[in-house]
Amino acid sequence: MNKEEKVNLKILEDFKKDVEGKWPPELIDKTVKEVTSLKTQNYGAVADIRSVVFHQSIDVKITDLDRVFNGSTEWGISTPGIGGSAGIVFANDLDKLFSETKNFWFAGNTTYLGIYFYSDDGSLLGHFQGAALSFVIGTGNGTGQWN
Repeated sequence: MNKEEKVNLKILEDFKKDVEGKWPPELIDKTVKEVTSLKTQNYGAVADIRSVVFHQSIDVKITDLDRVFNGSTEWGISTPGIGGSAGIVFANDLDKLFSETKNFWFAGNTTYLGIYFYSDDGSLLGHFQGAALSFVIGTGNGTGQWN
C-alpha cells in the first residue's frame, strides 16, 4: 500500500468515527464503498481552511481549472486558525461534481486534510485529499458549492 492509499484509509477511518451515530449507517457505508471502489480521475488542487473553533470556512481550488468550492460548516469543532493544503481532488464525473455538490464533510490534522463532496441525496461526488500545511485540527460538515 502506497502513502496516498494509507492517507485515504486514515481519512475514511476518521470519517466513520466522526459521523457514527450522527449519520444514517447506510450513508456511511455508501461513502466507504464509493471512496474505495471508484475509478476516478484526479486533479491537482489547493485548499484553505479558516476556523474559529465551532465554525469553519473551506475553499478548494482545482489548480488547472477556474473552479473553486466554497463551503461553510453547519457543525464542526477544530482548533482556531487558518491553514492550507496542497493535494488532489478525485472525481468520477467533474461536471457532476461542479453542478451537484451541496454538502461536504472534512477532517484535518497535522498530517492531512480530507474533504468529501456530496449531492443532496447523499451521493459522494468526489473528494479532496492533501497534506496538511497548518495546525487546524478538527472535523465538521456543512454546505457549499463550486463556482
